[in-house]
Amino acid sequence: MKRIIVLTLIFQFIVASALGQTGPNRYEVEMLANPNAGKKDTREVNAVLVFEKDGVRIQSRRSKEVFRDFAYSDIRSVEHSYSKKLPYQMSNRAAVALALLTVNPLFLLATEKEKHWLMVATDEGYAVLKIENDNYRLIRMDFIIKKIAIVDIDER
Repeated sequence: MKRIIVLTLIFQFIVASALGQTGPNRYEVEMLANPNAGKKDTREVNAVLVFEKDGVRIQSRRSKEVFRDFAYSDIRSVEHSYSKKLPYQMSNRAAVALALLTVNPLFLLATEKEKHWLMVATDEGYAVLKIENDNYRLIRMDFIIKKIAIVDIDER
């Protein structure tokens, strides 16, 4: 009986380790795109940033359409920038003062928000991506693991 339990557990670990291998890392981003060439109509398009073995692919979230495909060897630069913007253009001190004076904590919601941007450039093209606040560290580490240096730009 013990032998059957041990063999069953060993089999489950082997199957779990074989099937549990992860694929390429995928991150949800928004890509800046101009759907009407020649006009001033830039939009944020929902996309997925996929780190594959040989390169980075930016594809649509809703379909299999590939917007950009960059080989790691072709990437010339990767720039990460962020800016702190106030949603209601109110400083932290003013928000605390209004919250205390009016006894309304809703003014505390008007604190600074960070927006993270990533620009990937090659000799043939580029992509400008808006990154979610919880993913930017993971995306930075994926580029660092692939031996691609990232330039940080502070836009405060």
